[in-house]
Amino acid sequence: MEGPAVPWSEDRYVTANGIRTRYRSAGEGGVPLILLHGLSGTLEDWSETVAALSRARRVIALDLLGSGKTDKPPECSYAPDLMRDHVIGVIDALSLDVVDLDGWSLGGRIALDVAHAAPDRVRRLVLTAPAGLGPDTFLDLDAPFSVVLGQALLRPSASGLRIMGNALRNGNGDRLLRFAARRLYLLKDGGARQGFLGQLESLVGRHGFLPGPRRALLAKLPRIETPTLAIWGRQDNFSPFAHSGNLRKLMPNCRLHVVERCGHAPQIEWPEIYTAAIEDFLA
Repeated sequence: MEGPAVPWSEDRYVTANGIRTRYRSAGEGGVPLILLHGLSGTLEDWSETVAALSRARRVIALDLLGSGKTDKPPECSYAPDLMRDHVIGVIDALSLDVVDLDGWSLGGRIALDVAHAAPDRVRRLVLTAPAGLGPDTFLDLDAPFSVVLGQALLRPSASGLRIMGNALRNGNGDRLLRFAARRLYLLKDGGARQGFLGQLESLVGRHGFLPGPRRALLAKLPRIETPTLAIWGRQDNFSPFAHSGNLRKLMPNCRLHVVERCGHAPQIEWPEIYTAAIEDFLA
């Protein structure tokens, strides 16, 4: 990872499938790398990794449908196919022929759907703890909204404490605080709350990840031949590490990089390990 750090651009907007979508870019050259954040996130979730990733290529991060400063249409279903089509629409609107994709959590689920629907548009695929490959997760949707939000974002239990401990040990405590502050924005913004709940309810039910979307996703995996790197924290509680077995079993060209002593956010807990693995794979 040689070369100077590359700063983000200012906020930019593009209209994709009628949705005004915020994005930022950094770097130039190579096959563009598109970054898709996770549930309730924003493009800023990649702020601490974009400098390393953009030294050898153009990197583009966007706010997904219903997230950040991207439009949040009323009565939007946030179904997986709708989220997928929005991302493909962004790629079209930016006049990009072929891209690499890196999706984290919900973004990983969307990245899989994009690679399945438009295989000629995706050169390489990075899946960072993609959501919905197995049935179980720690969320309790019978709880009040504020409790569900805490569970999904920084669950104040073993998972949350592990993320905090890893970040502090590696001098990344400030990154974790910025991550948490962005999530707390949901508590005061009605549109962001509705977007979060819409995204959540499209994939998660009372007893874990919904079986319908999960079965549909698993059926697609054998047909995704894109070279793929899956990065997973061993102690992930949101998308449990055991779910990675479905990728290894069903995807023909997928290899797994395990991050030890890591929860659901390797790009925050162990950013140097995370970016080094991606650099090696994309190169």
